Amino acid sequence: MAPSESKFKSSEVISAWKYICQLRVQLQKNKASLVLGAGISWDLKLPLWGSLIDKIKKAIQEKAPESMLVSDAPGKAALVLFEMFYSYRKAEVVRSKLYADSNLVEKKILSDWRELIHEALYSDTRDVGRRTTIDNHPYFAEMIAFIKQSELTVNYNFDDYIEYGLSRSDLNPTKHERPYQTVWSHHAQFTKDKCVIYHPNGFLPFDKKKFQSENLVFSDGAFADQLLDGIGGGLSTLLHVLTKKTSILLGHSLTDSTLLHLLRKATTISPGNYNYFIRFMRDDEELDSQSRSAIFEANFNNYNLITLFFKSAEIKEFLNAITLSDEEFLLESDILGVPTKYCYYMVGSIGIGKSTVLSQFGNLITLDEWFDERPTEMANSPEELTTDKTITIDSWANQQFGKKNNYLAGKSVGLFIIDRSPLDPLTFVVDVPIEERARSMLTQGIRPGRSSKTIERGEIIHMVGEPSEIWSRLITKRKEANWPLEKIEQLQNKSLKLYEPLKPNIVRSTSRKEVDVIRDVARIIFSPVYSPVDLDAVMREIANV
Repeated sequence: MAPSESKFKSSEVISAWKYICQLRVQLQKNKASLVLGAGISWDLKLPLWGSLIDKIKKAIQEKAPESMLVSDAPGKAALVLFEMFYSYRKAEVVRSKLYADSNLVEKKILSDWRELIHEALYSDTRDVGRRTTIDNHPYFAEMIAFIKQSELTVNYNFDDYIEYGLSRSDLNPTKHERPYQTVWSHHAQFTKDKCVIYHPNGFLPFDKKKFQSENLVFSDGAFADQLLDGIGGGLSTLLHVLTKKTSILLGHSLTDSTLLHLLRKATTISPGNYNYFIRFMRDDEELDSQSRSAIFEANFNNYNLITLFFKSAEIKEFLNAITLSDEEFLLESDILGVPTKYCYYMVGSIGIGKSTVLSQFGNLITLDEWFDERPTEMANSPEELTTDKTITIDSWANQQFGKKNNYLAGKSVGLFIIDRSPLDPLTFVVDVPIEERARSMLTQGIRPGRSSKTIERGEIIHMVGEPSEIWSRLITKRKEANWPLEKIEQLQNKSLKLYEPLKPNIVRSTSRKEVDVIRDVARIIFSPVYSPVDLDAVMREIANV
């Protein structure tokens, strides 16, 4: 018997169901990643940055009493404390006479500094208690369930708790080989197609005998060097994650200047690629709607981030929903009464820029204008075609819309952007009753023969603009003779009149930067609200059937 109640209780998670659907598809396509920050460490009994600095102060206090007077912000404090450590430790190493030259002395000092950080990092960690620690973490098991399905996970932390979790046989059953690969250099080649853990700030495993990075990004100076290195391509792996995948930033406070720089750069490289930022909420924390809206808009407009305000239990539910089996997910969605398929039809005049905008949303499922190669004559205005050629083209177009509709009908989960809706051909009608054109679309394209299929519901995004600018775009495509200015204006007016009763989302695409047009479309698609229209009912009404 099917359950009568869903396991998902949080209204915040349920309102984010659209995002969960997108992330599920991306994860299954190996195009979703977690980007982990220090916030996940708190429940692993690891010190956060400020606490780590305090532990280092106490560790060098005996030989550098002045360390206790350091009160700078953690990044600057780390620089100052290292200089104090360097001063007394260099004298000790030189006196020992065990290291023949200055290069070896420097290496020994840096090695000892890493050892000091290691001791501070794992001061509250015991080998026998590590399993209990991850079992008590509010969402660690859900993170591992996500990570083991993902090609690449970015972990800004030094510790190896993720690797430890992946090696537990009950959390990640594997055979005969280590189930993950750890890298910290952007030069490293991936040897696995999943479960690669990238530590851009360096790696210090709990077991000191294991392979580890020689350098750690632990101070303002190191962060500055990392940022400068990024100008020369040193942050290419991180940029790839933020521009070509759909990432969830978890455990971050968005104060890391390097990460902010990367996010900002990613918006210019891939303006249609949006990632998710989980703004952690304490159990006793409340944020008013105005504050939430301001945070959401700032992150959306500046960093292409969709902000989710989650507490620990909600992070657990969110990750769980993404990694459920398809059967369980569809059952839970049905119980909750929430959709799992979200369709957006891009419509508008020829030359308005639909295809250009569509090409920027590779993180969603996009359907081009035509499935097959378009007949050459379709570039001409309908008035220039013979009756026989018009009939042939109309029949071909009907079949193309039928193929797109069949594809959509066969999908159950995801966000889809479709170039043109089946209503669009009605705006190109010349010397044929619009009722007849609508009937042919239904009988030849959507439901030929005895088919009972209907047009998939969806929201309409109607792109509009100044006809003169649209015509200027057609000049570069050598289409201006086929589509003179007056025909473009007529076509746009017919399209607006046709879709007006459906209350479309209007996006102005001329006299504006392309990135602003893309952001307007993204704002519609990533809105938590989804109001699809019944296109089949509209088509039937026009066709009088």
